[in-house]
Amino acid sequence: MRKPLVIFVLLALALPLAGYAATQVGDGTLSVENGRGKVVVHAKGGIIGRLDRGSIVVFDLTPDDAFQPIVYGDDEPVRLVGENGFQYGGRQLRFRLIGGTYRVVVRGSGIDLSAVGNGFAWLEGDPLDPGLYSLDGPDCRVPTAGCKPLPERLTRVRLGSGDPR
Repeated sequence: MRKPLVIFVLLALALPLAGYAATQVGDGTLSVENGRGKVVVHAKGGIIGRLDRGSIVVFDLTPDDAFQPIVYGDDEPVRLVGENGFQYGGRQLRFRLIGGTYRVVVRGSGIDLSAVGNGFAWLEGDPLDPGLYSLDGPDCRVPTAGCKPLPERLTRVRLGSGDPR
């Protein structure tokens, strides 16, 4: 019962994000479904997602703006990483980073992530069970030709065509 509710909430949160993205020229999209490994997103825009088990490190690169990162479900103590990063860990983590510039490092299993904006992403999947991703394409919850397995080696991809700052 909880998993469908979480998915429904994430979809509800994605609607305003999609509307915001439609107004931004040059924005790109990244969708990760049931990923296992590491996903790093450094972008200006919005990132929402969930994680079955693992950790999330959030660097708010525009800390003085009106937008604050939101992370739920962390069951390990939050740790400061560098000057402006926070690490969250545990099971059933959910996160929403809308409207600023962020660098987010997600490691673990059951990574479901949607990002809209300008910047870069680095993808690295588990060789045996990597999960799927797509760029500027379909949602990978419904397997299509546009979805590919996460690469085994750390691979950089471009998100959008604008300036990530």
